This record gives sequence, C-alpha cells and structure tokens, in this order.
Amino acid sequence: MSDLTAVINDTARQVGLLFKFVRRMSELDFAGSLSGEFRGAQDAGWSTTITAEQVFEELSERLATRRVESLADMRIILLLYSQLSEAGGVYETLKNMMGIVESVPYSLWPFQDLVRVKQNPKRIIGPNANATFRDLAAHAHKIGMTGLSLAFENVFRDDVRNGVCHADYVLWNDGLRLRKRNGGYATRLDYGEVSDMVGMGVAFFQTLQELRRLAILSFHPPREIIGRFSANPPMPTTVGYDPATGAFTISCSSPGPMTSPEYLAQEAINKYLSGRVLAIFRENGASEPVDIGFADHGFDPAEVDLSQDRFAELVKDIEVRNLWDVREHDAKTDGLLTLSPWGFRYLQDTDDFVSLIGEPEFPLVFDPPQ
Repeated sequence: MSDLTAVINDTARQVGLLFKFVRRMSELDFAGSLSGEFRGAQDAGWSTTITAEQVFEELSERLATRRVESLADMRIILLLYSQLSEAGGVYETLKNMMGIVESVPYSLWPFQDLVRVKQNPKRIIGPNANATFRDLAAHAHKIGMTGLSLAFENVFRDDVRNGVCHADYVLWNDGLRLRKRNGGYATRLDYGEVSDMVGMGVAFFQTLQELRRLAILSFHPPREIIGRFSANPPMPTTVGYDPATGAFTISCSSPGPMTSPEYLAQEAINKYLSGRVLAIFRENGASEPVDIGFADHGFDPAEVDLSQDRFAELVKDIEVRNLWDVREHDAKTDGLLTLSPWGFRYLQDTDDFVSLIGEPEFPLVFDPPQ
C-alpha cells in the first residue's frame, strides 16, 4: 500500500470513528447534522452542497482519465480542487458533530463565529477553507481526537488553495510554483506531488459524503428515538429515510417531554465525558499508571484524578445507574478506569483500548491506484 493510500485510509477511519462516537452520544443531533448546510425552508436549488457534489464529480471524472494534456487542463484541476476545499456547506456536518460531543445544541450556522462583517459598504464575508479547516482541526483536538485533528490539518493544502485563488502561482515544466509574492518562501511541487495532493482532497470529500449517505440509509425503516434534539427537551422523535422518494425526515408529535432509562444513562455518561470522546479516572495513591498508548492511536482523553473516597463514590454511581460498557463480555475489575460514549470499562493494556474503540460503523477502505 502506498504512503498516500495509507494516509487516506487512516483519515477515513478517523472520520468514521467521529460518526460512530457522536451517534452514540446523541443520535437525534447526529441525524440532524447529516444534512450539512441547512437553513430551514427554502426553494429547491439553493443549497451550495449541490455545487460541491457537481465539483466533486467533475474533478473525479478528470482524474479518472489520467490525462493532463495542457496547462489549461491542470489549471482547471487546481481550480476545482480549490473550490472543493471551499465547500463549507458540506463541512458543517463535521462542525455540528463535534459540537455534539460538547453538548452544544445543533446550529444552523456552525461556522458563524468565523464570519467577518464589514460596515462600509455593509457585507458579510464567510470563512475561507484555510479558516474552516483550522477551526475543524482545533475543535477535533479539543474533544480529544488528535488523529482527526491532524487529518483535518492535512486534507487540503492551504498554500495551494491560497495561491490558486489569488493567482499567486505559476505552472511550469517542472511543476506548480507557488510564488508567494506577498511574503514567505517560494515553493515548488512537482506534478506527482500535485496529483497526490488532489487525490487526498477528493478522497476526503468522498469519505465524508459516503459516510453521510450510509448513515442516512441506516434510518430505513424509520425508528423512534427518545432523546434531545438541539435545545428541545427530550421526547420521542421519529427519524426515517424513504428509499422510494429519497426523503430523509425527522418528525415529532410528542405532547411533552419524555425520557427512558437508556436516555438518562447516556446523559450521565456524556456529562462525565465533559466534552471529550474519552476520559480516564484515577484514584490518588493507586498503583503506577497503566501505559495504554492513547496518543499512538490518535486520542487524548480527559484525565480526572480523584481522592479514594471520591473514586469509591464514582464506582458506586456507575453501579447504581448502570453506566458500565456492556459490550465487554468478560469485564475486567481493575486497571485504568476509562470512559467512552458506551460507558465505563477497565483497561489493562493497549489491546484493551483497541477493543474499546473498535472499527467505524461504516468502514471505508481505499485501494491503491493501479
């Protein structure tokens, strides 16, 4: 497997794990995030995700031919690549999903904080791809998914996007030259590097869209879920996909709030996670810490040190509210007390951690180019 294919597959796995964790933490907000850009009632043809899909198809078709016969062909590829990086409406799915980890209500404008407003003349300027992916990377790091954060940093080349969008580049016989006329060292990418760069961006977009598609299809037949959607109180809500019409719907006719034991247990788990996808709890004065290798697998869990009494209270609360991870058949009774969206579990080594994380709900594997 080539180095590029390995990076693409690792990125697909990290994004797939985000989908898996978030779905467990709040399935209703997860379902709401799948649509990407959504601004309420509007006529057909007003979502920029349509353009993003068209650009993806156009770029994929050009790459499939494996022929670049002129500078104009290469220029079109670079322009399409840059436009794909700017498809913020699609990437709103990722931003809203990471907000779910922090118990932030679903937002119609998840990148609103990055918007700039100019007064004279008054206009609103949305964030470019550089700002969007810096924000996504920082957010992934904040929720403890360091592997995902690194992936977001490397999905699109910000210097190439900037050079192409600002006509600060030169196509020459030895490759793409980034002049950086306004400061910084000029750089050059040979055309093999350009090909890898574009392939990485296309594969990332394809990964996200395929994960969204598979997740939507998983709601057929429709299911009733008791939970909280956005800032609303918890209540039964039906989420469904109709393969005949392609409609994906979230509907509720509940007369008032309603909970279930499963919902209350998940709420307790989410609260203990405190905005991360993983957390570890240690008893002060206990034995030497266990080396699990979280960082090696792309995770940075929250660390909580407790007195002996507080640790005992935590274990009692886990027992009373049934917050153990029930996926483990032969549960261990000692080790590092670790919390994931599925509940608490003791880990004794890296293999235990790998078992806890598992694989994405929808594994995607890219084959090396032939």
